[in-house]
Amino acid sequence: MHKLYVFPVALICLYLKADTPDLWNQFRGPNGSGVAETYAPPIVPNNKNIAWKTSLPHGFSAPTLSNSYLFLTGIREERFITFALNKSDGQIIWEAKAPQVALEQVHKSSSPATPTPLVEKDRLYVYFGSYGLLCYNHNGKLLWKKPLPVPKSLYGTATSPISHEDTVILVVDNDKNLEASRLSKSKIYAFNKTDGSLAWETPRPLHRSGWSTPMIWTRNGKQELVVLGNGRLCGYELPGGQEKWHVTGFSRETIALPIAGGDRIFASASKLGGAADVDPDPTPFWKAVINFDANGDQKLVRKEMTGHFTFPFRPELPPGHPGFGMPLPKDVNQRKKRLDGMFYWMDKNKDGFWTKEEFISNLKVGRGKPLLVAIRPDGRGNITESHVDWELNKAIPEVPSPIYFNGRIYMVRSGGVLACVDADNGKLLYRDRLGGLGQYSASPVIASGHLYLVSEPGILSVVKADDSFKVTHQYDLAEEVVTTPAIDRDTIYIRTKKQLWAFRQE
Repeated sequence: MHKLYVFPVALICLYLKADTPDLWNQFRGPNGSGVAETYAPPIVPNNKNIAWKTSLPHGFSAPTLSNSYLFLTGIREERFITFALNKSDGQIIWEAKAPQVALEQVHKSSSPATPTPLVEKDRLYVYFGSYGLLCYNHNGKLLWKKPLPVPKSLYGTATSPISHEDTVILVVDNDKNLEASRLSKSKIYAFNKTDGSLAWETPRPLHRSGWSTPMIWTRNGKQELVVLGNGRLCGYELPGGQEKWHVTGFSRETIALPIAGGDRIFASASKLGGAADVDPDPTPFWKAVINFDANGDQKLVRKEMTGHFTFPFRPELPPGHPGFGMPLPKDVNQRKKRLDGMFYWMDKNKDGFWTKEEFISNLKVGRGKPLLVAIRPDGRGNITESHVDWELNKAIPEVPSPIYFNGRIYMVRSGGVLACVDADNGKLLYRDRLGGLGQYSASPVIASGHLYLVSEPGILSVVKADDSFKVTHQYDLAEEVVTTPAIDRDTIYIRTKKQLWAFRQE
C-alpha cells in the first residue's frame, strides 16, 4: 500500500471512525437493482450542479459508497490501484497498490480494472481478474489477500463481488477446460469475510466466460444466488451453492445482471453479436456498408472495402470502434484474404458488386435470439417450460442491464433506444429514441422517479420513469463514459475515461 496524503490528527481520528455504508455499496447499488427511490440527485444536472471533478487513471470500475467515502479502482503504470475519495470534495484520501502481476489480456473496449469494489461497514473487498480478491479496512490497510487463478475470457474479467451474510461471493466463469476434460473450470466461490478462507465453492462446468454479476433472491425468508451465464440462468441454494434450478435460451454472451421485481426474476441477453430483435431492421446495416461507396453509385465493389471497413455487427457505432463489426487480422495479407472471402460470400450472383437488395436478402445478424424473460424461481431442475411466465424478443440491450421500477422494466440499448415493458405480461409499452446516440455500456439507474442514462459519447439523459416517454433533461459531459453511475442521497457520480464527476443537488 502506498499512501499519498497526510492529515491532521483530528481528521484521521474522524476518518478511522466506523463507517456504515450507504445502500450503494456494490455494482449498481442495492442487490444490483440500480434503484435508489428515496435519493434525490439533480433531475436537471447542469454546470451549477457540478460539486467537483477528480482526475483518475484508466479503469472501468463503478464507484461504491460508504457514509463519507467513495471507492473505485484503476491502473497506473501497469499496476492495479484502489482509491478512496472524500465524497464531499472529491479529494483522494488514500490509494493502495495491489501486488504486482501481469495484466490479463482484454478486448480493446474493456479494461483489466472493470470489477466494482464491494463496501461494508468496516471493510472493502476488491477483485481483479489478473490477481484475485483483496480486503482492506476503510483507511486502506490490507487485511487479507486471496490470489486466484486468472480466468480465460473472451473480453476480460467484468464480474463484481457481492455480499451474503459472513461471506463474499464471486462468480468466476472461465473458458479454460478442466484437465483431461471438455468441461470448464468455471466456479462460484464464497470466501469468509474475516480472513479470506474458502467457505464453499460450486463448479459450473457447463459455463464459459461471462460478464454478469450475480444477485440474491429473497422469498419467504429464504435466499438463493441467481447467476446469469452463457446459455442459461441458474439458481443456487444459500449457503452451500447447490444448484436448484435453471432456465435456458440465452445467448453465448451474457453481460446484464438479473433483477428482481415483485415475485419474479427478470433476465436478459441480446442476440449473439448484439442484435436487439429476432429480425433486426437491415437498413442501418446497409447504411454502414454503403458509407464506403467511394463513387456514390449505391453499390459496393471490392476495392471500396478500405480503411475501417468490416462487416457491421453494430451499425449504430462508428467504423473503427472496437465493437463496430467483425474483427479482422492486423496482418495485411491475412486481412486482404478475409475481406476477399467476405466480399465474394455476399456477392451471390458474382457480378462484382453488392447492391442493397442483394445485401439485405443475404443478411444474417448473430445467432440465437434476443431474450428478456420473467421467471417464478420456485421450481427444481430445468424450469424453462414450467416457470417462465413470459418472454420478449425485441428491444433487448447487449451490455446494459434492465431495471425494474413500479411494475415496469426499462431497457436502453446502443443507438439511444429506450424501451419500457409491463413487468406483469411482457407487453412493450414504448420504444423511443433518446437523442443520445452511440454505444450504451453503462446500465440505467433510477432516483426521484427518473431514469439516468449515459451514452458512451457522454450524453446524460434524464427520463421520467413512467408509461409515457418523456426526456426531462440532457447534459453533454463531452467525455467517453462506459461505467454505470452511482447514486447518493443528493448526488450522482459519473466516471468518464478521464475523471469522476459529482453532480449534487443545490
